[in-house]
Amino acid sequence: MAQVIDECSLGKVSTHYHTGDPHAYLNVMYMGEISVCKILCERGRHISDLKAKTSPYPKPLKDAMIGYFMFEASFSLMFAKDNVDKNDISYVMGHCFRTISCLNQVLFAMNEEYCINEKKAVRMIDGFYYKPQDYKVKIDKIITLISSNIDNTKLGIEIIQELITETEELLEKSLKN
Repeated sequence: MAQVIDECSLGKVSTHYHTGDPHAYLNVMYMGEISVCKILCERGRHISDLKAKTSPYPKPLKDAMIGYFMFEASFSLMFAKDNVDKNDISYVMGHCFRTISCLNQVLFAMNEEYCINEKKAVRMIDGFYYKPQDYKVKIDKIITLISSNIDNTKLGIEIIQELITETEELLEKSLKN
């Protein structure tokens, strides 16, 4: 655990396929778990020392998360766009989900919050300072639009593109603050 937290503090992010985490299990989730844990009993200061490394949110980690996942969001959306009319909605949906998951990671990092799980992440983002307007409403709409109806799917993909653009604008704004 200590090694993973040290790596994350230096901006070394890794993703791993893991049952139960539909996007990925990120090494930074360990850091998030430690950051929110309540220490009930501890011999020595091992857990307390690890917890202390999680706050403030490390700038190298923030930069790495934003860079890694903004790239992946755009890259995955490119594949969704390129395949929207290829009669493979499962593939398109996979890339749309991946794009949304990447945007979630960017928004958590931008707000210096740890995303420890995909569950409720979209809802949690609604409480953040830096977030696209009506993020959850738009995500919910995207999910309902992605279907065998190509026009609806194209509309869903357009909304995802708008969210990427809005997130990029928020990034620029956040860098000025």
